Amino acid sequence: MRSLLILLVPSLYLAATLLYSAHQAVWGLQVDPESAYTMNGLVAAAGYGSLKFDHPGTTTTLLVELIIRGWAAFARPADIVAFGLRHYDTITIAARTCEALVLTGALAVGGIIVGRATRSAIAAMLFQAGAFVHPDAFHFQTVLAPESLMASIGLFGMAIVIKAALGEEPPTTRLGVVSGLIFALGFSTKYLYLPQALFAVCLLRNRQAFVAALAVGVGAFAAFNLIFNPGTITRGFGWLVSIATHKGHYGEGESGFIDFGSFWSNMGEIVAAEPFVLAIYVAAAGAALVWCISNRSWRDPVNLTLGAAASIFAAHLVATSKHFALHYMMAPWVIAGGVLVLVVIQIRRLAPSIPATTLALVAGSLCAVVSAKTLVDARRAALAQSASNAIGARLSKAVVDAGPACANVSGMFVRAPENDKNHGWDMTLQLWGDQAMRERFSQAYAGVFAVPLLDHNTYTHILKDNFRPSSYARLAAAYPCIIVRAPWELDEDKAIGLLALNPDHCLIEDIHVYTVGIACAKVRNSFQGEQ
Repeated sequence: MRSLLILLVPSLYLAATLLYSAHQAVWGLQVDPESAYTMNGLVAAAGYGSLKFDHPGTTTTLLVELIIRGWAAFARPADIVAFGLRHYDTITIAARTCEALVLTGALAVGGIIVGRATRSAIAAMLFQAGAFVHPDAFHFQTVLAPESLMASIGLFGMAIVIKAALGEEPPTTRLGVVSGLIFALGFSTKYLYLPQALFAVCLLRNRQAFVAALAVGVGAFAAFNLIFNPGTITRGFGWLVSIATHKGHYGEGESGFIDFGSFWSNMGEIVAAEPFVLAIYVAAAGAALVWCISNRSWRDPVNLTLGAAASIFAAHLVATSKHFALHYMMAPWVIAGGVLVLVVIQIRRLAPSIPATTLALVAGSLCAVVSAKTLVDARRAALAQSASNAIGARLSKAVVDAGPACANVSGMFVRAPENDKNHGWDMTLQLWGDQAMRERFSQAYAGVFAVPLLDHNTYTHILKDNFRPSSYARLAAAYPCIIVRAPWELDEDKAIGLLALNPDHCLIEDIHVYTVGIACAKVRNSFQGEQ
């Protein structure tokens, strides 16, 4: 019966995340960051190694590479680059599915570990509730992004922490080695995993286990990345220093650590986004402090672990308030269920008169409410995104129907099904590939697809034709008409020379359409006819 209860939450998660994924088109809004990791996996599978080190996302790239290489081993394509470009979206969906299975496994195995350590199926289910703590976390667990594998590794790592903290005997050296390996994989997945190193305090009852965790964590991280993603070591840490010493995003803006003009408002938004999680970590800090005062001891493993958890949350809160995006809080969010388990145990130790059933019912009810809210909000977001993507797909078809001979130019955020590869190109080959690599991918695309891929990139200010730089003057000379889709109105800075052709302009739904040699109204009429 206990095993069935422990498997209930993972089963619910797997069903929910696969259903949610089905409503998230890979060429929709989530093209950033998914396409970057699909393209980087293809680059690695083609023999060039990883070109992306800025998160670092090593495990995510490796997952995509293994999918491509495994599929190619059976399909035996003449050119793996052409094969990957032909099946680009399918590869992304396959990677999403693998991530969902990995996280489901982490919930199941972690739940079993916690259930055995606490002798309670309810405690195991509280631990598993971290997968449903917030809609943003649920979203990034589902899509192809480093946060998904980081969540899986974080959950499994938290289960090991609970096992080490609650064990009647001191943790073994073997457990220290396992903890070090888990940290190495987590830090190789997302730099934001670094504060989790503080959980090593749960091993202090055995000095050898503690030392083994530190040595294996550092050594395995270095070895793993030097093999699969050397840029993490040679360039990634420099990128982190740049972020830490500049107030803007991604190491941009003026020098300094924090922009206090936005820091406190960002922190307020994080707290308001999930007050239940904040309450768990405040309770962790409070329980640790009360234990120290009442028992005059800091060496208790549960107490040390709760103190580490509170410190980890504080570190993430400061880092995310500086460099703001809610999903940067994922690491402490997904382990909140595990921290709650330790809080409940510590409260029981401090106040044995409180019935264990009462604490379990209160904690379980709160987790159930938060989880239900997350699933409701995720469903609402999935339906809204699906409707938005359907508009982008309809407009893409309408453009072809209205001007089959026209140059069909699109870009990010217009949800064009044919354009998603361009973001992956921009985040890998455009930044760090050499000319021979770029030419190989361009030729492979032209060999697979008859229609050129024309991309209007308002970030790099480059117009691309099958990944090669081009210009609107060239398109005007090669095509009788041009149709351009953009997510916002173009000015001289963002137009990349288009406005010099005096284009017609109209707004179709929320997408700006510019036309040369054909009336914009024709595209709108074609779009309306698709309804």
